[in-house]
Amino acid sequence: MIKSVILAVGLGLMPASHTVAGGLFVGLESSAPVTKFSDLSGFPAVTWDDHFAFDVSGAAAAPDGTLYLCNGSFTTKLYRSVDFGTPVFLTTLSEDIWGLAYGRGNLYGYSNFASPKGIYQIDTTTGLCTPVLDVNTGTGFRFFALGYNPADDLFYGYTTFGDSGLYSINIDTGEMIKIVGTIPASNGQGLGLAVGNNTVYLTATRGDDGISYYSYDLSQGLNGTWVPFTQPYPNNHATGGAAWIPDCPCDISGDGILDLADVQAFISAFMGGDLIADMNGDGVLDLADVQGFVTCFLDGCP
Repeated sequence: MIKSVILAVGLGLMPASHTVAGGLFVGLESSAPVTKFSDLSGFPAVTWDDHFAFDVSGAAAAPDGTLYLCNGSFTTKLYRSVDFGTPVFLTTLSEDIWGLAYGRGNLYGYSNFASPKGIYQIDTTTGLCTPVLDVNTGTGFRFFALGYNPADDLFYGYTTFGDSGLYSINIDTGEMIKIVGTIPASNGQGLGLAVGNNTVYLTATRGDDGISYYSYDLSQGLNGTWVPFTQPYPNNHATGGAAWIPDCPCDISGDGILDLADVQAFISAFMGGDLIADMNGDGVLDLADVQGFVTCFLDGCP
């Protein structure tokens, strides 16, 4: 019944596709600078809005826009921000976590100081960090910059250690594929990464050296082109974090288009118990989530 209702929505009650929006949130470590957000209109000459001041070493956003932040190097604290409100302390983490990514209904992070060095799943209630993939042994990779792409269900990491560049990361198989080399700048360091609309956004750390932020459209495949865009911290030299904040939780496929692919993805996630289908964020998959998806899908999102 649930499946047939959702399919009816996808097949008959809405245009074939509808473009949805989102935006990029960024922040820096060091002296709690003001965080920034941009909807990237006018790309690559984008403008940035100021938000709360906070020391950001890792950032990720859930489908409903809730931000998760880890606060500064060598700390183990996790925070949450709703609607760009002042971050609220959630829990102390069991490992030192740097980059953050949100996917499959869970929060993940990268630790360079735990054993193993790698990607950990984070319990946002207890702070327990459980290893899911050792990314360093045998490779030397250190993915301080980490993100998740719902369009292909893969994580993406950027490393300047080992064979440096941008990688796709399959946490189920352990496969890590190099997509492209480092950004074309005098210093290739980038420690904040977010994925939105099937595009990777990398925050270069050396704005005071005139280095831009960079994006990589994943539809290019391997060895494509990094595209520079406006750096919001031109006077800073610091590490930081980034998160893609979606405007449309029912864009399940994460490709920036609301269409039948999202209906199919929602059905698959709902039937498989994947919390990406948890539209109301209560941790339970039930009729309320189906109703939430249908409402969101019909409204078309902003």
